[in-house]
Amino acid sequence: MKIHATYCSADKSSAPGEIPAIERYTSRRIQWVNKRAQSQREIFFIVSGKHGLIKAEEEIAYYDYLLTSDALNEHVQLLSQQLSKLGIQHVTFFARPVRIDPNISPYLKSIEKACRLSQVSLEIIEEDFEV
Repeated sequence: MKIHATYCSADKSSAPGEIPAIERYTSRRIQWVNKRAQSQREIFFIVSGKHGLIKAEEEIAYYDYLLTSDALNEHVQLLSQQLSKLGIQHVTFFARPVRIDPNISPYLKSIEKACRLSQVSLEIIEEDFEV
């Protein structure tokens, strides 16, 4: 299976309870990548620092967590297990350049290491989605 993915966002809906991830995250980048995945007939996943891979329609509660280098090894293991379990063979990962947003560095390192560990091909597309 080939997927489109991007990292989570600090911009979130504060709606109570659990709602689909695509509604929880309000980032324009996430919405754009989701639409691109649909046009390519690929499944869209969000890489959450807390949950790992989340399908767009998966329901999640509000949370506030930024992945840091301290939690990188555990996150790589989680992503690697999820990639293998889901049978993912290729990830197209969309990200803002690290020079614009240094906070995404752990997310990039995590997906790179997890894909390498799981023998999943990875394509990274960098673009300034927020402009």
